[in-house]
Amino acid sequence: MNSRVIGGLLAATAMLATAVTTGWAQNLEDGFKAPAVEARPRLRWWWPGDAVTDEELTREVRLMADHGFGGAEVASFTPNFLTLTPEERVAVNNYGEPTFFAHLRTAGEAAKAAGLTLDYTLGSSWPSGGGFAIPPEKAFTELSMARTEVKGGQPGPVKVTVPKRTRRLGALNFLDSRVKDPKVADWRKRLDARARTVAVVAMKGSAPDLVKRAGTMGLTISPWSDVVTSGTLDPASRIVLTDRLREDGTLDWTPPTGDWQVFVFRQYASDVGVLGGAGRGPQLILDHMDPTAFAAHAARVGNPLGKKPTGLRSTFVDSLELMQDIQWGPQLLEEFRKRRGYDLTPYLPFVVQPGWMQAWDEHYSPPYFDTSGSDLAERVRADYRRTVSDMMFAGFIEPFVAWNHAHGLKAKFQAHGGAFDIIRGYGLADIPETEDLPHGGDPLFMRFARSAAHLYGRPIISAESFAWKDRPYDVTPEEMRRRADTILSGGVNSIIMHGMNYRFHADDWPGWHAFQPSPFALGFSGPINETNPVWPGMKTLAGYIGRLQSVLQAGEAVVPVAYFYGRYGYYVGIEDDGAGKQAAEKAFLANGYDFDRINPDSIAQAKVEGRQLVSKGGQRYSVLVLPPIDGIRANTAEAIAVFAKSGLPVIFTDRAPSRDEGLAGAKARDARVRKAVAAAIKAGAKVVPAIDVPKAIRAASVPANIAFEGDASDLVFVQRLVGGRTATFLHNRADAARNVSISLPGVGGVTRWNAMDGSISAQSADAVGGETRVPLTLTAGESALLILDPKTQPQTVAAPVVVGSVDLPTSGWSLSVKGHVMRKPFARDFGSVSLKDWREVPELARFAGEASYSRSFAIDPAWLAAGTKVTLDLGQVHDMATVTVNGRTLQPVIAAPFRVDLTQALKPGANALTVVIANVLQNGMINPSDMVYKKLTPVPAGWVGPARLEAHK
Repeated sequence: MNSRVIGGLLAATAMLATAVTTGWAQNLEDGFKAPAVEARPRLRWWWPGDAVTDEELTREVRLMADHGFGGAEVASFTPNFLTLTPEERVAVNNYGEPTFFAHLRTAGEAAKAAGLTLDYTLGSSWPSGGGFAIPPEKAFTELSMARTEVKGGQPGPVKVTVPKRTRRLGALNFLDSRVKDPKVADWRKRLDARARTVAVVAMKGSAPDLVKRAGTMGLTISPWSDVVTSGTLDPASRIVLTDRLREDGTLDWTPPTGDWQVFVFRQYASDVGVLGGAGRGPQLILDHMDPTAFAAHAARVGNPLGKKPTGLRSTFVDSLELMQDIQWGPQLLEEFRKRRGYDLTPYLPFVVQPGWMQAWDEHYSPPYFDTSGSDLAERVRADYRRTVSDMMFAGFIEPFVAWNHAHGLKAKFQAHGGAFDIIRGYGLADIPETEDLPHGGDPLFMRFARSAAHLYGRPIISAESFAWKDRPYDVTPEEMRRRADTILSGGVNSIIMHGMNYRFHADDWPGWHAFQPSPFALGFSGPINETNPVWPGMKTLAGYIGRLQSVLQAGEAVVPVAYFYGRYGYYVGIEDDGAGKQAAEKAFLANGYDFDRINPDSIAQAKVEGRQLVSKGGQRYSVLVLPPIDGIRANTAEAIAVFAKSGLPVIFTDRAPSRDEGLAGAKARDARVRKAVAAAIKAGAKVVPAIDVPKAIRAASVPANIAFEGDASDLVFVQRLVGGRTATFLHNRADAARNVSISLPGVGGVTRWNAMDGSISAQSADAVGGETRVPLTLTAGESALLILDPKTQPQTVAAPVVVGSVDLPTSGWSLSVKGHVMRKPFARDFGSVSLKDWREVPELARFAGEASYSRSFAIDPAWLAAGTKVTLDLGQVHDMATVTVNGRTLQPVIAAPFRVDLTQALKPGANALTVVIANVLQNGMINPSDMVYKKLTPVPAGWVGPARLEAHK
């Protein structure tokens, strides 16, 4: 970087430093050594409805505190695939009753006494709804479509297909005993009574070419097939025929000459149920476009808490996951007319696009129908999606936030999985929460929540973390540590570990697991509790995460690039027609530039100060980049023109927008967009090919976070300015090592902070041209937290020198084990054994638990001299190890390299060594004769070694 770039960054960071409190600056080391409660990770705490006791709740809260957690997120739902006694079922379904709130108060009081806080899911399970508070009249609705191809020129009437309600296993299914309550005897009729034909529309055109649908065991998630080639409709031929449709599907219409597509749109109240919802009565999902439905729901599941409930920090709404044919609300046509200025009815065939915010399987597909030679259909879809978004905010998100604030609580919300402006959705919440399930933890996806936090001024960004699909019992602590690094490098600074199960059916080891396997699926990862043999390692993991979060919650984020996002919802591929390459985002990071996504709402509230874009939340950006788009709101384009005139660098990728998004008043709005874009370009905005965007950012004198030398692929980073020091967290997502040199802006000494043990050590660095260059090797999955302090000078640090080593024998270890085999208790003393994978030992091939290896050893007396450090390298371990030397138990080791510092525990002469190895639950769960647990496959287990003692100076 040149001096101008360095000067720009230093000026920017100096402005950020004024916002950092003196306390943070002075106590960064203290917070790293002993993280504050808010910096510690939290647990998703699964309750089996209200089948809990005060004593056990209190005990489990204390257990969390003892293991270094900052609190928990209470999620109460119906235990799946368990045989419940009648008494247990009643207790489970007392969710939402006075006994439940009494138990929640007990948990809150226990949390306060332990110095923790709880978040409470506002409703049992997800989506929101359930109980007698949400009758059919307040259930969410969907729009269904049926299409009939008609040849014109023949006399009518014509027979058309009328869509039926899509059949799903709903809340009123016969398997749920709660539907037998006499109070709901007429609910199915009341649901049916809400059905109505919304529109019948005919247009000339061709049918789409669809992908053949695969079978799903009778379970319908979405009625739509993906599209190979869109059908083409002529909007000029549109005819609305709603009043000509008879009940039997006969349409009183004689079609004119030509090929016609006739569409029938019918509204249904959906009987889709809350997933695993506990409580009395059926579990219908509430209408997320109706604020009265939310109010009824909150009155049932929230109001009994009262105001400022003890020990509760927030209430929480999980990802929405609404299964609707077409996103809809009974007032949508009226609201659309008010908000967008025209009637959507004749254009309804254009809104259907499979995969767009489809619950559980969001993906790209072309729309069912488009127009030839015009962008009318795309404009209609943009207007429709914006209206859906507006109504979701007015009907659910804004009332949810307001309810929390009125009750002295914060609102915590997962905005992904919703058909709305997710950046604004995250941003309206006090605590935006993302999750790591998409793509195995995608730090680019997680930046949406981080972006919203920066744009709207939210200091905490949380993530539902450690969710692996189809891996209920084999996730290791090392994988959790690596996933934590991925999440934190995505901008998150508050991890919610998924999850801790309330101790229920504990006699049937390992007890209830919220997402345990079933005959239909293998479930999700967990449990993180005492029944898991690796539970003792969770205190080490919690400390590791807490130390990192203590730094990542301090100071201010350094994010040079604001990258425009004008879509509704998100899935990987939404911006590149399904390619899912995330090319622009990856290019930013590869070139050393961190980025936030910025939405139109934030642009409307932003301003330019000192050639930087300043968000409502105070975040500063040095450049605004737009992806290749044709349509943009006129007022957004005009705001961008003002930014450019005020000196902000603006870059249009590949092409500049040429029109407004919407249809109403298109001619005038398009002219406004073109005028604004021309003004921006005149003021200095550039149109740049995608491949040259990073180069253009550098040419605009925008300082990068990092300059890389070497292979930086798969390196992800975040950076913060804390009291004048620059904290950089880098993570290597690759499965191979990366050897790089990184250059940090400014000159200063660099230290590397080890979050696993809280130690801080000097890092070799040198000053080059006003920057600080740091050589860095990151093994597969490894991370580094580097702190640059301009008050000190770079130095060269000599690498430790090995002055002696001893290989411990692989044989002659005394071994005793205690745990479970095929879910039954198992304990044995094996006498003298060799180190090997337990799968090679018949008695341990189906074992999960703890194994204690013991022997004595002697060391060279010279190793005990001052200045010498002695480590034990355990070699290959599955899955964690706790070392005891001479009666002194050291911190458990949960991740490679499995090395332990023995220096302070050693003595002259013979030393007694015990190594306790614990493995994950998987192998102990396998049962070839069980239809569920026979699906599990054996995983590596035990201690393979070889073990080696080394002395370093």
